[in-house]
Amino acid sequence: MPFTNNGKIVYTKFYEIWDKLCNILILDVSLIKKIEEFFNGTQNVYDMNVLVIGAHPDDESIGAGATIAKHVEKGDSVFIALFSVGHKPIQPKLKTQAYEMLKVFGINKKNIFWLNCKSGNFMSEDQLKVNAELTNIISKIKPKIVYTHYYGDTHQDHIFVFHSTMVACRPIHFPRGINEKDIWTGVEKILCYEIHSSSNWSGRLDKPFDPTEYNIISSKHLKSKLDAYACYKKEVRPGDHPRSLDSLKTLAKFRGNSVGRPYAEAFVVIRHISND
Repeated sequence: MPFTNNGKIVYTKFYEIWDKLCNILILDVSLIKKIEEFFNGTQNVYDMNVLVIGAHPDDESIGAGATIAKHVEKGDSVFIALFSVGHKPIQPKLKTQAYEMLKVFGINKKNIFWLNCKSGNFMSEDQLKVNAELTNIISKIKPKIVYTHYYGDTHQDHIFVFHSTMVACRPIHFPRGINEKDIWTGVEKILCYEIHSSSNWSGRLDKPFDPTEYNIISSKHLKSKLDAYACYKKEVRPGDHPRSLDSLKTLAKFRGNSVGRPYAEAFVVIRHISND
């Protein structure tokens, strides 16, 4: 069906060429939507940049996969920053699987960033250097919303990522040798997602994962989450393991039912700067 702009019909032939061009370039789904909305004159004023930060490949899908799918569907530009590519023997395979995950969501390969920390041993990294690298990534993409690991997780890598996120997302920076105007301080909302088998196993009674925000998702969003996670073939656990596909679906149902909906992903809001 041809688009219209100011009441004028644009020739169908153009859109046949456009479809072929999209397939050739493998464009980001959200970018395609924005271009089409431009020709339709129906741009979504709520389009924004979103960053999902994870310690390891698969964390982004387990913790916020359905929410990622929902953002892309809305036309938001989603970026992913992963602190590690995994242990050395499996790094090439995990990186390939991460790119397959991007395809599931319809995200361009250019929208993923790697910080190359040592998996399972982030504490040996120079955190000041890692913080600066993450700050540069955030200043480059200028996200309004950031999703990251929960500070009470069992995994020490997750805790490291949380602290780096909070430093990189400070609303005011005190840079040394950096022009402050070059640092993005426009992050409006920071949310922590849950990683089943980490957020729920901390044993910290003072830091339980107690959701303060429920993102209602559809069965379509949930399918995208599960399909994306399934790209990491050796990470998917069988049966009743909390990181099995069935368990993730059960968790989504539990979080949804907690607020009277079929499915949801749960988050803890760390900071929300509202201009309303």
